[in-house]
Amino acid sequence: MELIALVLFVIHIVAFIAGGANSVVMPIIGSRMATATPDARAALMSVAETLAKVGKYAMITLIVTGLLVLWLKWNWVVPNLWFWVKMAGIVAMLVFISLNEMNAKKAHAGDMAAAANSKRFGQLTALAFAVVIASAVFAFN
Repeated sequence: MELIALVLFVIHIVAFIAGGANSVVMPIIGSRMATATPDARAALMSVAETLAKVGKYAMITLIVTGLLVLWLKWNWVVPNLWFWVKMAGIVAMLVFISLNEMNAKKAHAGDMAAAANSKRFGQLTALAFAVVIASAVFAFN
């Protein structure tokens, strides 16, 4: 069981890196969309959609492997309060990702205000991601 938990944890970390890359790159893409030409906006939207797809798979992988590791390694025992701070950060990330997803549909339709909001949602997602990282260090150290 210990080996399975370690393999799942490695998968969890890889998904964390993939999702984290989105938290860094998406605000950069979002900040460029509001002032981009229609052709450049279409290219940025294509990149953003691909990254969003990777991010969704990463988040699903994180949730599944996180639950499995919590079960296999810690037998459902939550380590400490920092674990719950981490979980709150994850919930915040899911909320901001969902809001950005809805906002992206508006931006894709040409709504310039929505394109400008993309940067803000990306920044909020990145902030929530930073909370997740910091609290995970405290929770599992």
